[in-house]
Amino acid sequence: MSRLALEGITIIDVSHMWAGPMATGILADMGAEVIKIESIQRLDMWRGGAAILMGRTERPHEGAPPYNAVNRNKYGISLDLANPRGVEIFKELVKISDVVFENYSPRVMKDLGIDYPVLKQVKPEIIMLSMPAFGMTGPWRDYAGFASNIEQVAGIAQLTGYPDGPPRVVGTAGADPLAGLNAAFAVLAALKHRRRTGKGQYIDLSQAESIACLIGEAILEYSMNKRVQPRRGNRHHSMAPHGCYRCKSDDMWATIAVSSDADWTRFCQALGNPSWTRDERFSNALGRWQNQDELDKRIEEWTIEHDHYEVMHLLQKAGVAAGALLNPAELLEDPHLKARGFFEVVDRDVVGKYPYPRSPIRLSKTPVSTRIPAPCLGEHNEYVLGQLLGMSKEEMTKLAEEKIIGTEPIAWTVER
Repeated sequence: MSRLALEGITIIDVSHMWAGPMATGILADMGAEVIKIESIQRLDMWRGGAAILMGRTERPHEGAPPYNAVNRNKYGISLDLANPRGVEIFKELVKISDVVFENYSPRVMKDLGIDYPVLKQVKPEIIMLSMPAFGMTGPWRDYAGFASNIEQVAGIAQLTGYPDGPPRVVGTAGADPLAGLNAAFAVLAALKHRRRTGKGQYIDLSQAESIACLIGEAILEYSMNKRVQPRRGNRHHSMAPHGCYRCKSDDMWATIAVSSDADWTRFCQALGNPSWTRDERFSNALGRWQNQDELDKRIEEWTIEHDHYEVMHLLQKAGVAAGALLNPAELLEDPHLKARGFFEVVDRDVVGKYPYPRSPIRLSKTPVSTRIPAPCLGEHNEYVLGQLLGMSKEEMTKLAEEKIIGTEPIAWTVER
């Protein structure tokens, strides 16, 4: 089968940062023609900070690794949606598209005059997905959101701190990719529904609700029993040992999880059965769980003498669950990720060749890959406006003169 799964589907993408572009990136990987829209007045926020921190001076807005990673396989145009002519062009694009995708706060698309009721008049079968932080309805609808405050509202931060400390947000901004995966699936479901019925639809996807589903047991525990689950750090409600332990090298760690007495026996054998493992307090699962402070101290006395890879391989060989905590440089060399083809080298204008994560989706009959790198600002203006919409070069030149389109930012201002 040569056709990609979503070949023939066109998506207008006015999302920015991580959650929205990740979702449309997955759909682009599957063959959809995704047209990413920015403006020379306000750029995608992910074009900003990383490039500045890297000290890039030449076209810094094109040098941010996060932007380049999640916008693969997309066409990029610049279009000022605050200009009435820009809105007219946007509506012309809607006429030849299947999906409109945005992750602004709820007021933005309506203020621009291109919310779903308007676009449905332009094309009745259009599918539109909005993914604001807290949904399109409710008292918090107009609040802007990032992963940090979304995770707090969703209740994740309540559970991810340490027992003697305050709530903590997830260090890797987990709300964004989880919302992105939910959004990609929602669009696939909507496309299937339209294929069956001929009807488009509007999808209101709250990012907070997308991540709250991960703590269903904690929500049920409170709603049914009025009990608040405590923060446990790296510990487990029944397993012990269960934690992340310091290793020999600076800032190197390994995780270990022992789930049964049989696991504990194998764990002790892997360590050479030191005398402390025969302590009566550690003789059964309940005792180990009740005495975790002392147990963790003893284990770390052993792990601190070993490299984090040594800990992982030694324990895994013994049949005990363990893993080395890898830094970014180590991830690039990880043999499992290499075997999976997790990274692929992409050659992009301005930055050159670098490894980027591939699509997380694996399809046997329609395999995905990076066909084109992330677009530079306005890179495909001529293709989209000229070839797809049939604009003349004279008209596009006029649009550029009026700053409705362009290829260089007017000022270093990123979208918020």
